[in-house]
Amino acid sequence: MYKLLVVGVTASLILSGCATPREMCISQSMSEYRQALNSRSEIQSNVSRGYAVHSQQIPYQYTGQCQDEYLNYYSCSKTGYRAQETPVSIDMEREERNLQRLDQRISVLREQADAGATECRRIHPE
Repeated sequence: MYKLLVVGVTASLILSGCATPREMCISQSMSEYRQALNSRSEIQSNVSRGYAVHSQQIPYQYTGQCQDEYLNYYSCSKTGYRAQETPVSIDMEREERNLQRLDQRISVLREQADAGATECRRIHPE
């Protein structure tokens, strides 16, 4: 149990050391804006195609090699996964309305994100 705790704390310290407090603050202030941009991109792709794409993971069985506690290899059954994409019909009018609403929201979110980033730069000077 102690080893697991030490590994967890060490991993947290390593990962948290990758970004400065300023970078983390700016990233957090921009997160909602980035999510809105990603949603807009997905909706725009659906409207351009005329349909949405549903993706799901389908399991399948195959024969692979396993190893026992003595490091001996033997044949065994394993489960793999493959992605299957299926076209899904969409209501074009509704999607275009969503796109217009999202465009309006994105402009507001951009202003908020810029203000938040400016505040982060003020709070955490380099």
